[in-house]
Amino acid sequence: MVLAFRASADLRPLEMIVDRNRIDLKEFTMNTPRMILVPIDLSERSLQGLDYAAMLATATGAGLVLYCNINLPERAALEEFGAAEHLIVDDAGLIQLRQFAKERAPGIEASFVVGYNESPAHGILDAAETHDVDLIVVASHGRAGMTRWLLGSVAEKIARTADVPVVIVPTRGPSTDQ
Repeated sequence: MVLAFRASADLRPLEMIVDRNRIDLKEFTMNTPRMILVPIDLSERSLQGLDYAAMLATATGAGLVLYCNINLPERAALEEFGAAEHLIVDDAGLIQLRQFAKERAPGIEASFVVGYNESPAHGILDAAETHDVDLIVVASHGRAGMTRWLLGSVAEKIARTADVPVVIVPTRGPSTDQ
């Protein structure tokens, strides 16, 4: 079965054509996101997810919620970042998220959330519900083998259990696996 999609200029109405059965659904609509959640783990790969979310937000007029779930790797990076300014981890995280938004999503309305959850996927899903987002854009870290088996895929867990659509952005670049 081959699916072809054609979107109008404003990205709202879609016409879907199924080649094999020639089924036309003229009134199929896609909801335009109003608020997009972007999980950031302070890695360059997660920032590629922010770049993609910023592109979507610009095209649709949506706002962004940048979320950082602080676990051990993020805590270490934020403690180092905040040490010079004598900042606590929460404040260092918020400052870092604001800087990322300023650099990579200029002019887009954004809010910033720092959370502490043992499971990053659960923290992200909780933030999505709390902040009434209607789309999650998460970067895939491309883990494989033993690392994936041990850590699992946060993006996959989010996609399987989220109540809103999830866009997984495949990323390229230096691995974050240790």
